[in-house]
Amino acid sequence: MKRRHTIPVRCVIMIALFASAPIGAQDLKAPGKKISYRDYIDTITQKLPELKRNEIQVQRAKNTLDGTESTEDTFLEGDATYTRTKQYSRNPFSRTGYTSEYTANLGIARKFNRTGTTLSTGLSYYQLDNDINYEGAAIPNTYYYPSVYLKFSQSLLKNTFGIIDRFAKNDAAMKLEIEKLRRSESDKSDMNYYRKLYFDWVEYLEQLRLINESIRNARALSNQVSRRFRSGLAGNDDVQSAAALVLQYRATYEEVMASRIALERELQLFFDTAQRQPESSEFDRLYAMAREKGYPRVPFEKTKSAEIYRLTKKNYRYAKDVAENRLLPQLDLVAQVTRKAQDDQFSTAARELNDTDYYIGFSMSYPLENIESRSAVKEAELSIQEINNEFSVSKNGYHKSLDSLIEYSKGVERVIDLKEKRIKTLESKYRTELKKYQQTRLDLQFLINTANEITSEQIGLLQLKNQIIRYAIDYADLTK
Repeated sequence: MKRRHTIPVRCVIMIALFASAPIGAQDLKAPGKKISYRDYIDTITQKLPELKRNEIQVQRAKNTLDGTESTEDTFLEGDATYTRTKQYSRNPFSRTGYTSEYTANLGIARKFNRTGTTLSTGLSYYQLDNDINYEGAAIPNTYYYPSVYLKFSQSLLKNTFGIIDRFAKNDAAMKLEIEKLRRSESDKSDMNYYRKLYFDWVEYLEQLRLINESIRNARALSNQVSRRFRSGLAGNDDVQSAAALVLQYRATYEEVMASRIALERELQLFFDTAQRQPESSEFDRLYAMAREKGYPRVPFEKTKSAEIYRLTKKNYRYAKDVAENRLLPQLDLVAQVTRKAQDDQFSTAARELNDTDYYIGFSMSYPLENIESRSAVKEAELSIQEINNEFSVSKNGYHKSLDSLIEYSKGVERVIDLKEKRIKTLESKYRTELKKYQQTRLDLQFLINTANEITSEQIGLLQLKNQIIRYAIDYADLTK
């Protein structure tokens, strides 16, 4: 007869008790307050430094746009001078003296970008004092020349209708819109990681729950084997195998727990993970939604990435048009009207201003080589070619990513369906094998192998469902 008791019963009981010992303090921790996926995302959005950095880029672009308003600032202009000049005379009856001059100007000037017109107006004051000796007597002579003026300048070729004057503002406005879209894309990419992290968090907790359940089942089996051993119905190898199964699950539990703790410490930067736990229902909800909605093929042209390329190309074309306009000569129509008067009494001269001066004419300048403007046109053309190529490259990459995502998701969904069926089959098999083992008709190792397969398949199924959620997040990031 085969000898089944190879070690003392006391040792077997010690092994069973060791395998059945509590896993650790983590099992005893009360679940924290639930945090929904929406609240989680809102919290991350408010505190994530990367999003604040992206916002600064938008604010910088907006500040650049605000700065372009300076081209239409109204300028206050003014000057004042005093001149004293020694005068010489050949007249024998007069001797040398001094002439004093006072000048002052005060006006305002403004450029109108919509038309390329510059207007300036103001007041001028000129006073002449003659202090000359004539036959030994000083004869002071003072004259006052007040005036008002209006000056006009209109570009006719290079800056027709203010096309160059408006460039800085229009260019900054376009770049602000582009930067807003880029921030949106950057925010999506930065948040993509944390969106997935929430469901990784749920997955770890669900894995721990599954493993805990497997540990309880393995302990129950180990206790049953121990009882059978004490009754002489099982051998030491069965006791050791059952205890090893419990320890195997406990080791797996500790590995998953380590991953969970690392994840929670990462989220500790945003909220107290010791007091918060994710909603497992969010996992099921998003998984079901991903399976239901699928992954429609969204044309690249409808994505924000394509919109960034379109706006950038539009900006480059506009820059090219302005650069081509700079190739033209600077031809301006200039004119000025002045009302003035002269009198030895300032009040009389200021009151009358009866005389009118005016001029009208043209001014032109043109660099013969015009190297800078030609280079600017060439640079704009190269930029357009570059953005066209980048658009094509991005479009091809988009379709590759989208096709891969769709095909992988379909494959994973098929595997999920098969795993769910296999788990049901294995659970039925386990129940049958347990009955056979209890009737001493089946070796324990078959039962252990089946239990391992069930746990492995359950964890694998959970991971695959999380992968579907990840595909859904990547799909939204890619196509919006």
